[in-house]
Amino acid sequence: MTVILTAEEMRAVEQAAMSSGEVTGLELMERAGRGVVEAIFENWPDLASTSHRAHVLCGPGNNGGDGFVVARLLKEW
Repeated sequence: MTVILTAEEMRAVEQAAMSSGEVTGLELMERAGRGVVEAIFENWPDLASTSHRAHVLCGPGNNGGDGFVVARLLKEW
C-alpha cells in the first residue's frame, strides 16, 4: 500500500475543509463510506448481483461513523 498522507496530515486536510465551510464532517463520512462500498464492488463484482451478508464493526470516532455509512449503503444496495 502506498501512503499518500499520514493520519495526522489527513486530519489536518479534513479540518481545513470543514473550517472553510467547504464540507461538513457528515459529508466527509458519506464520501468515505461510499468510497469503501465502491471499492468493495470493484474488487468483488460478483457481490453486486447476489445476496450476501456483511458484518461491519464500528468503533468510536469518525472511523466508526464511516463504518455506519458503509453498513447503510451495503444494506441499501
